[in-house]
Amino acid sequence: MKSPQTAVSSFHKKIPRRIASTHVLACISLALLATACGKKNEDASASSVAPVMTATTASQAAVASTPAPSAPAAASDDKLQDYIACYNQLDRNAHRSIARYRSWVKDMDAGPSGKEMVVYGLYKIDVADIAKCKTSFAQAVKGTPGKLDAAATAYIDSLAELGALVADADVYYSRDNYKDDAFAKGKKLHAPLAASIKNFEEKSNIFSEEIEVENDKILDAEMQQLEKNEGRQLPYLQMALMSKAKHLIRLIGEEKFDAAAAAKILADYESVTDEAITYVKKNSESAGSGWSSLERATEDYRKAAKERVRRIRDKVAYSEGEKMMLKPGSGWMVEGSQEKVTKAYNELIEASNHMHR
Repeated sequence: MKSPQTAVSSFHKKIPRRIASTHVLACISLALLATACGKKNEDASASSVAPVMTATTASQAAVASTPAPSAPAAASDDKLQDYIACYNQLDRNAHRSIARYRSWVKDMDAGPSGKEMVVYGLYKIDVADIAKCKTSFAQAVKGTPGKLDAAATAYIDSLAELGALVADADVYYSRDNYKDDAFAKGKKLHAPLAASIKNFEEKSNIFSEEIEVENDKILDAEMQQLEKNEGRQLPYLQMALMSKAKHLIRLIGEEKFDAAAAAKILADYESVTDEAITYVKKNSESAGSGWSSLERATEDYRKAAKERVRRIRDKVAYSEGEKMMLKPGSGWMVEGSQEKVTKAYNELIEASNHMHR
């Protein structure tokens, strides 16, 4: 599994974003895990931040000379990757389903009135995938659970509950059954569904924060070691620009933030990104086939981030037309919106992942 949210609209306070992992990085650069990346790790790495593997002797020597970690350390990292993979796989779809429901149920306290002109229902949440992660999490928390484990358990339990309720509601709305019972079941479903949504969103926020705390520790340590062993070559620069991108989205992904502080972090991101681009121009053989896509994604994220910072810095209010667009599915088209910058960030992670697929 592998490898982060706020809306200006009234539909949700957080915009789901992916979490970048160091799992593939470890296998490529520092042998952080005791064993090589096998099929399990390849499958799990589909959503992680993956640096380009250089073919230089120096890089290979750095990997060979790095001592393997202890079994507990490797097990801990494996567990973190499982948590990240499940989060990335499940969380965004759950939030999309919630946002769809909120887009037509105007009063989440009262629920459906039965007089709605448009009824969208919800998006399905894959209960089978939830069950798989629930089983995986149960294995991971054996022993002495820490804060991350407790957050993982609470998260997957809340999602399992939500998934079951959404499945029931999806059948009801997708079959237009509300047209036959005057919304009787829809009104009955709302209270437990709304309570489950609230609980899930709380647990999702806590889980993502705990994941990031642990993930940052690994990423920062590996970046320092990689720079020491290989210098500022592409593997390090890719990790660095993704790290800067993550710190930036954590700030500008919020509804309100300090524009001056954001401008500084944005400048840091631009600096290391430009360094990576310059490096590849001079060392084209070091870049894999996915570099062009990653470079485009860095530029798209750069532009979206600048738009976001300018809107907050200059206190530019959304026009009436933009406000109408600030909803799931179209908010990303609004310049300077949280949705647009988060979408660009998620696509940056995907492009980085593809560097090693």
